[in-house]
Amino acid sequence: MNLLRHLLKLYALAELTLKVLEEGTNFLSFEEKLWQELNNLGQEVLREVLEAKDAYLREHREKRPGWRVERRNDPKEVLTLFGLVNYKRTYYRHKETGERVHLIDRLVGYGPHARVDPLVKAQALEEAVDLSYRKSGERVGRGNREVVLSGEAVKKVIHNFTLEELPEPPGEKRRGKVLYVEADEDHVAGQDGKKYLPRLVYIHEGKEKVGKDRYRLKRPYYLGGLYSDTDELWFEVLSYIEEQYELSSVERIYLCGDGDRWIKKGLEFLPRSVFVLDLFHLDKYLVAALGRDSDGYREIWAALWEGDEVKVQAILRRAGKAAASPARKEAVRDCRRYIRRNWEGIMAYRLYPGAELGVSAEAHVSHLFSARLSSRPMAWSARGVDRMARLRVAKANGVSLREQYVARRKEGLKALEIDKAAVEEERQRLRKISGEVFDNLPALRGPVTSLTRALKALSRNIDLLW
Repeated sequence: MNLLRHLLKLYALAELTLKVLEEGTNFLSFEEKLWQELNNLGQEVLREVLEAKDAYLREHREKRPGWRVERRNDPKEVLTLFGLVNYKRTYYRHKETGERVHLIDRLVGYGPHARVDPLVKAQALEEAVDLSYRKSGERVGRGNREVVLSGEAVKKVIHNFTLEELPEPPGEKRRGKVLYVEADEDHVAGQDGKKYLPRLVYIHEGKEKVGKDRYRLKRPYYLGGLYSDTDELWFEVLSYIEEQYELSSVERIYLCGDGDRWIKKGLEFLPRSVFVLDLFHLDKYLVAALGRDSDGYREIWAALWEGDEVKVQAILRRAGKAAASPARKEAVRDCRRYIRRNWEGIMAYRLYPGAELGVSAEAHVSHLFSARLSSRPMAWSARGVDRMARLRVAKANGVSLREQYVARRKEGLKALEIDKAAVEEERQRLRKISGEVFDNLPALRGPVTSLTRALKALSRNIDLLW
């Protein structure tokens, strides 16, 4: 490895920095130049490391038992966070199995057809949770024009990434008398003309005030995605609660939602659970049924809070008779059916004081799902909807998608070992020459300043760097 050449470049950058401070230069121009030079240096260092390890394997047969050299200097180009890195490597054949491979590629985790470094893919994964595939591919290099992925490449990263399962259980389970489980779904346009319904369920311990008229959920945890069988989703919800909480201490679980059948299905899985209707959806039905009849609207809400279902239905029958159009009559019928089906969920507000917390599932679906999946004119595949929904849920749970992706790619990777004697020889060369180069920087021979004094002191103690 020619580390000395890279060291000299670093000193050239130090000289450039001192020159800027000495002569004065537009700061943005300097920043741009420095950023480009550091990227170029990064590309060169990566190439040097890859080729040095390739040479080490080629020269030390004991490190590659059974592998014979087929040919040398095969070129490969990989897109890294620094930009395109071009390097040459050796091609091997195993004398017993006949397998052929570039051992250095396997060692660093590059597949035979890999053209993009895992760190670039990890960055694309994190960007794509909030941006379109195309825009996330453009931003993956954070302004480095060399580092750009196509929208199709980003989509492949998303589709091929599977999140880990539920979080590890705590050392000691939490205890609490009340838990809240809220549920809702989004409606996403499919590329095949279908509508996909990603489900969202989240568990929390209630709300706490964080400002004037502002609240946040206590210890929320989110689950979501496309579920062909919602039993699977409710099993996941129950598993999370069992692993995180001491169930014997939980006196009540409030299951909150719009009354859809799949949501009420959760009552079969959650012990000591009570359904609570989301009043936002009830209000939409009432507005559609009553229109501008503000007196009837107030009257029906009073009857609801009194728990008088007979009176509620009588008011709606009267509204149906007075309806001026078939559409309004149909809206009244829908409202009556909705109230009948969900009367227990409405009465939960009278019977259980804890139910008065209020339901926020509609807002959570809007924030977690709709903002990326359905609020823009785009169409998705079923796999794309499921993956994106799960990724956004994971991010809401505080998961670093980039870290999880990188950690998974690190599994099984071996250390880049090179002969220790060669490393020590290289280190001695650097020690010998670095001090000389540092002392000979032209900027250090100019006027004495606090900066030059610090740099000269560093040059006299260069061994501290090693």
